[in-house]
Amino acid sequence: MTTLPSAGAGAVGRKSRLRGVVFDMDGTLTVPVIDFQAMYRAVLGEDDYLTIKASNPSGIDILYHIENWSPEKQQRAYEIIADFERQGLDRLQIMPGASELCGFLESTNIKRGLITRNVKAAVDLFHSRFGVSSSMLKCTKGS
Repeated sequence: MTTLPSAGAGAVGRKSRLRGVVFDMDGTLTVPVIDFQAMYRAVLGEDDYLTIKASNPSGIDILYHIENWSPEKQQRAYEIIADFERQGLDRLQIMPGASELCGFLESTNIKRGLITRNVKAAVDLFHSRFGVSSSMLKCTKGS
């Protein structure tokens, strides 16, 4: 059984059982299949994409960039993002070893959580396509 040292003064020699694991989807439980750069270009436009990318070399938080846009412009951006995600559903693949890890965690009663900004349809498809227990606690942008 996996154990972690307990925190606190008097905890020397005591161990506490691992109680849960929280996952993300893209690149953790699933193989990334969405062309994020193409999506960013489609939402932001080429010039804004290049400007934002140059000032954020570690990555672009697309939802952050569109949150202050007009409602009409936001709606169009969300439609583009949803279209890219729908296209990704057809190519959704589980990361090697993810199914076995989730099965092990479930068999040892270790809670699993999923925090993602993927649409709910992608999360539901992940559970049904790959047989991963849907009892995993989920937090998505679509719920």
